[in-house]
Amino acid sequence: MELCVKAGYRLLITAAVIVLAGCGSLGPKTLDKDQLNYGSSIGQNWKNQMLANVVRLRYVDMPVFVDVGSIVSGYTLETQVSGRLGFGDGLTGGDSQGLGAGGRYTDRPTITYMPKTGDDYLRSLLEPVEPRALLALVQAGYSAELLFTWALESINGVRNYAAIGNSTRSADSEFYEFTSLITELQSLGAVAFELENDPDTAHDIVFVLRQQNPSEAVQEKQRRVSEILHLDPDLQRYAVIYAPFQINGATISLQTRSVLQMLFAMSGFVEVPDAMAGQAVPGYRLAPGMERPFTVQSGPDRPARNFAAVEYQDHWYWIDNTDLPSKRVFTLMLFLTTLTNDRSKDIGPVLTIPTG
Repeated sequence: MELCVKAGYRLLITAAVIVLAGCGSLGPKTLDKDQLNYGSSIGQNWKNQMLANVVRLRYVDMPVFVDVGSIVSGYTLETQVSGRLGFGDGLTGGDSQGLGAGGRYTDRPTITYMPKTGDDYLRSLLEPVEPRALLALVQAGYSAELLFTWALESINGVRNYAAIGNSTRSADSEFYEFTSLITELQSLGAVAFELENDPDTAHDIVFVLRQQNPSEAVQEKQRRVSEILHLDPDLQRYAVIYAPFQINGATISLQTRSVLQMLFAMSGFVEVPDAMAGQAVPGYRLAPGMERPFTVQSGPDRPARNFAAVEYQDHWYWIDNTDLPSKRVFTLMLFLTTLTNDRSKDIGPVLTIPTG
């Protein structure tokens, strides 16, 4: 009997050690999972929030941005171990033993929400994107056609499509020709934007048409770019400045858009349900043969597979997960918003919710 008692105690001790060992390793094991899960949720929320603002602007509604300021995870692990040993005699019956273990795991994160408000934030929405930041993205490998189509209002007076109040303005035909040519030259390495950091230089951005043994086809494209922008054909390097109109043949004047202007431009490609037609501003009318550069679909039900989806006034709006052109435009917009938001200051949290 003594052996049975010792064996029973060993079982109880072993069970307790196993349960407590799990408690001791809880934090490290949840770190990777928490980072991935919270990061994924924040990223999806960011996309949905941006899409909601694009949809709101189509209906002349106010865009609203609320960021997740912080997430503090708290864990509780309650354990319980119980055991029972009983010994009988020859008359009452045999021995009896019982072993039980239980536990409860609770995850209670505290999420802090921070609204984007104030003068600095409004300036980040209304001020044009700096040409240096825009062209740095071109140097990083972003398509010049994609960037210029959405982030440029004009270049040397050649105007892009624009949403103006309750109407839209079509782009100059030469604008699309320029963006197409500049992208082809970019892929061939025949054009570049150099970012200079010399404080003594009047202009810190230089547009370069490279002339290192170009083919006849490349030279023709370069000549056409010079013609569209009214550049001096005898030069290879041109100073880049922010201005709405061209100054001279040695300068390229970029008029960049603000984040709000880009959101307005994107809102023109939101599909409006028939029931909502009287509440939305006019959309953009495509020129014959022109493909839609961006599309937000709409319908009565939430789509099963989407890149981003929001509900607005009892209708669903989404970007299809297989629509790669729209996803590229939308991701670029998120990136440009991040660049401009870096100048704004966050205010203190206004709402803290323990969830779970």
